[in-house]
Amino acid sequence: MEEIASRQEKVRKFEEFVDRRLKPDLVKAVAQRDKVFQQQKVFQDLRRNIQNLEKNGVTSLRTMVNLGSEVFMQADVPDTRHIFVDIGMGFHVEFTWSEALEFISANRRVYPPNCYSESPNQIGL
Repeated sequence: MEEIASRQEKVRKFEEFVDRRLKPDLVKAVAQRDKVFQQQKVFQDLRRNIQNLEKNGVTSLRTMVNLGSEVFMQADVPDTRHIFVDIGMGFHVEFTWSEALEFISANRRVYPPNCYSESPNQIGL
C-alpha cells in the first residue's frame, strides 16, 4: 500500500515537472525552429529572385512595395545589379547578385534545411 502511494507521488511529481518545465521549453524551441524555417524561406525566395533576374538579364525594374498595413506604392528600381540584404540585427548590406548568392550559400551552411526535421505534429502536439 505504501509502495503504491510512493509511486503515485513520483508520477505526480514527474507530471508536474513535465507541465511546468518541459512543455514551456518545447513551446520556445518550436517557436525558435519556426523562426529559422521562416528565415530559410526568405533566403530561398531571394536566391530564386536573383537567379531569375540574372537569367532574364533584368537591369531595371518596376514593382509594387508594401508600405505597411497593406498599403502599396509603385517603385522604380533603376539598377537591380546591387541589392540590400537584411543580414540580421537591423543591419543591411549592399551586395552584387553574386555576392548575395554567396552570402545565402554561407547562411545555408549555418542553418541547413534539415537542421530541425520534426514538425510539432510529429512530436505529438
